[in-house]
Amino acid sequence: MSTQGYPFELSEGDEANGLASILAMLLGQNLEQYPDRIAIARRVRRPVAVYSTDTDTSATIVFGTDGATVHNGIVGRPSVTVMASVDQITDVSQLKMMGAGLLPAGFFTKRGLHVLGEIARHRLVVKGLLTHTATALRFIALVSVVE
Repeated sequence: MSTQGYPFELSEGDEANGLASILAMLLGQNLEQYPDRIAIARRVRRPVAVYSTDTDTSATIVFGTDGATVHNGIVGRPSVTVMASVDQITDVSQLKMMGAGLLPAGFFTKRGLHVLGEIARHRLVVKGLLTHTATALRFIALVSVVE
């Protein structure tokens, strides 16, 4: 998905899996709607993978200073890997983030507490959450559809 200030390209083009296509579209639309988040995307230095437990598909996003590439599958060694259902991914995208993506204000809402409960029960897994916290929080800020 081409965003004027920070494009998200699908490495497999038309052969991209559904998850990769959805992530590129969501991220691209969010940066078009909230251009101030481009600075957050540029600060993500490590790859992030998402695995959909519903569809058994995955995608890896490799961020750069001028844009990001979304790959089918797990590529390389992502620092953060999110393993979640589509509903859980939707819940995460509804969380408000502040402070350049590092202040998880949305976690202190009913939905946010539900997400934290899912993480605590290992139903929603975020590998790298403790070791690469800034990357995980910035990724949540980028997928959030909340201003």
